[in-house]
Amino acid sequence: MADTLAAEVADEARQAPPTRLRVVAGRLRRDRAARTGAGIVALLFVLAFAGPALTHWSYTDIDYTALRAAPSAAHWWGTNGIGQDVFAQTVRGLQKSLLIGLAVAVVATALAAVVGAVAGYAGGWTERGLVLVVDLLLVFPSFLVIAVVSPRLRAGGWVAFVGLLAVFGWMISARVVRSLTISLKELPFVRAARLMGVSAPRIIVRHVLPSTASFLIIDATLAVGAAVMTETALSYFGFGVQPPDVSLGTLIAAGTASAVTFPWMFFFPAGLLVVFVLAVNLVGDGLRDAVDPRSGPARARRPEPVPAGAPPDGAVLTVRGLRVRFGDGPPAVDGIDLTVHRGQVLGIVGESGSGKSVTVLAALGLLPAGAAVTGSVVLGGTEVLGADPPTLRRLRGNVAAIVFQDSLSALTPVYRVGDQLAEAVLAHRGVSRAEARRRAVELLRLVGIPSPQLRARAFPDELSGGMRQRVMIAMAIANDPDLILADEPTTALDVTVQAQILQVLHDVRAATGAALVFVSHDLGVMAGIADRVAVMRGGRIVEEAEVRQLYREPREPYTRELLAAQPRLDAPRTPRATPPGPPVLRVTGLRRTFPVYRGRVLRRRTGAIHAVDGVDLTVHAGRTHALVGESGSGKSTTLLEILGLQPPEGGSIELFGREVAGRLSGADRARLRRRMQLVFQDPFASLDPRLPVGDVIAEPMLAQGYPPARARARVDEVLRLVGLDPALARRFPHEFSGGQRQRIAIARAIGVEPDLLVLDEPVSSLDVTVQAAVLDLLAGLQERLGLAYLVVTHDLAVVARIADVVSVVYLGRTVETGPAADVLARPWHPYTRALLSCVPVPDPDAERRRERILLPGDPPAADERPVGCRFRGRCPLYATLEPARRTICATEEPAMAGGEHRAACHHTDLG
Repeated sequence: MADTLAAEVADEARQAPPTRLRVVAGRLRRDRAARTGAGIVALLFVLAFAGPALTHWSYTDIDYTALRAAPSAAHWWGTNGIGQDVFAQTVRGLQKSLLIGLAVAVVATALAAVVGAVAGYAGGWTERGLVLVVDLLLVFPSFLVIAVVSPRLRAGGWVAFVGLLAVFGWMISARVVRSLTISLKELPFVRAARLMGVSAPRIIVRHVLPSTASFLIIDATLAVGAAVMTETALSYFGFGVQPPDVSLGTLIAAGTASAVTFPWMFFFPAGLLVVFVLAVNLVGDGLRDAVDPRSGPARARRPEPVPAGAPPDGAVLTVRGLRVRFGDGPPAVDGIDLTVHRGQVLGIVGESGSGKSVTVLAALGLLPAGAAVTGSVVLGGTEVLGADPPTLRRLRGNVAAIVFQDSLSALTPVYRVGDQLAEAVLAHRGVSRAEARRRAVELLRLVGIPSPQLRARAFPDELSGGMRQRVMIAMAIANDPDLILADEPTTALDVTVQAQILQVLHDVRAATGAALVFVSHDLGVMAGIADRVAVMRGGRIVEEAEVRQLYREPREPYTRELLAAQPRLDAPRTPRATPPGPPVLRVTGLRRTFPVYRGRVLRRRTGAIHAVDGVDLTVHAGRTHALVGESGSGKSTTLLEILGLQPPEGGSIELFGREVAGRLSGADRARLRRRMQLVFQDPFASLDPRLPVGDVIAEPMLAQGYPPARARARVDEVLRLVGLDPALARRFPHEFSGGQRQRIAIARAIGVEPDLLVLDEPVSSLDVTVQAAVLDLLAGLQERLGLAYLVVTHDLAVVARIADVVSVVYLGRTVETGPAADVLARPWHPYTRALLSCVPVPDPDAERRRERILLPGDPPAADERPVGCRFRGRCPLYATLEPARRTICATEEPAMAGGEHRAACHHTDLG
């Protein structure tokens, strides 16, 4: 398999589209350093191969009248100990070293790339076999083999020498490529290609190898110098290029002993070697940047002088005339003024790129060194901009603290959370470590983490997302700061966890009296927490007002646009009068478990994770079926089971009237792949950043056998369908906005004219106005093309806007399903009611007076399978039941009951 796959990879590489090469060549030409390096390498080649014509001396000629003669008109670079012309010898040596270095680098890097990528991508026995070969070559005495073989090869022996260096010089690089490939093959854009039917060799050539290009290019440039240095070392002992031939290595070896007394014998060949290696590195750095369209040369930025400012009385934070610019682009923040008083909650809303996060980072002096900043930021009476590091350390965590969006990235993964909390305390308080640890436990208890002493000993990855965010809040309040800066602290969380975190922030403010600056793009969240709201756009504050006034009487058109775009539960999609088409997908009793193993040497199975444990759904042609639930409920695993086109572990999957059972033929699999396409959650991650978007869109078509001309025409057609100009097809993904990238992902999915689109959180990473535009686009495409949609989301407000049918999943099982209008208006299951109660409403009065159902704790661990109703441990209805009525919940798993609208609850009559 390894040989076949490697051959196919090489064949795919020969068929790579020239357009990409032209793009890389164009970027390489614009890199000044790369051009300089390439020019030097070209001059060295000219010198190496045209040099012999410049002198009448041959590298083998001997001038017996000039032994170790200094440079002169007769001998430009002098002579060596036996009268040979150093210039002629150096030119000849340069020839050999250029050929040796470049040939070894090309052959060794190609071997490392192909073997490493094939091993990492194929896995299984193919990987084990290739890794065994690599390990055997690594322990083989390569230096000894070269030393033995090379001197015995005279005529043409240097070619065999190159081969030996290449054969024994690629194994470590291959292991690195294998490791990179193992991680790359699970990235969304690689997974997208695989699920769209693209062959393994094509994925390796078009996606995996370009993503390892930065390493391979640097590895190849280092291999050039390493090959010459290895040859030099071997030549020093007489095992390299054999006399009478010479290389830079043999000349350096011969001239080392005379480097002080007769320096021309050593420094001319050594100098050319250094220049050659440096020039190759310049070319390599430029090529690395050229193959990655997102890279570019860093630009030096000079910080501008920062004037001092005086805060108003009682203000915790005062911002005046703040301007922040990165490079030569437009300002990220363009002259804003803010004042925050103790105990006040200031909300900052706006779309991505509006300057919200930059403003928050500036308040703590956390902007990168290259940022040009003017204005004034006064925190607790101290000017932040231009402050020295000790002053900033005193302010951070003590006067003001920050809660970041991604708690997993913000917490150090190798330290226990209790130690990290204690570290925050020790940074500003003169207490002992024991006192700091006690304070850490107290903080965990304050933010509502159960069993705080136990959780303090946990590592961040052992906690749920909600618990990690609580730890971040605990860290922020560790030293009783006057101001908490919360930068999108609930964006990545489920609505139930979001409600818990918002309640924690409310309780913490009440306990500490701290002011809060809350950054979010969710106007529903802002309606429930803020006292005042500042709306940002393009680095400016376009409107600021008391929260009720802003929502009731917005003055700025942009504010009205944001409010209109916010999805709302109270504005569900109108049920369709037309009957649905036939089922395109039917899932019944789907189950999927993953084994849990313990032990490194003697692995043994100790349990199983029940990722999907009884999911039912039916998707009809021309209709949208939404699958909702918290993180870990089994939504994404359900999608992967459907898209995998493998017989399910339990239950059944029926696609387009055919049950997925037994092993599908390649033709059947290709037909099903064409009729069912996928749109991922993160549009940027799902698009290969190194391919122009036209190639990205065409890829599934080519995988399905479209002729190239037809695929190109179809790319233009689908770009128009999603509202983009076909002229944009040659741009790269990073050159588009988030909404445009999601349109490109949708264009790729509809390119092969599917019947079913599977959309995994398709708008969760988008701003509200962009989200609304993408949802409108999906609705229009559905009407025009008759598409069926299976949408996975945790946002019930989005469900209300687009779904015809909704299924609610908890712990891998469907607990409620029915027409979206019925389920959202009259939920039967307590879990559905809890989800709905936690969806923020963009109306301050309604949001603050309505009752939320805060579910206690987190769902049970996935390796547990509770007896009876799996929701009862968190069920608010179960807590109110009489003991006699609880028995059935504890002993029997509820079955789905009802007609078109059904739920799995023993007590739906009490709802």
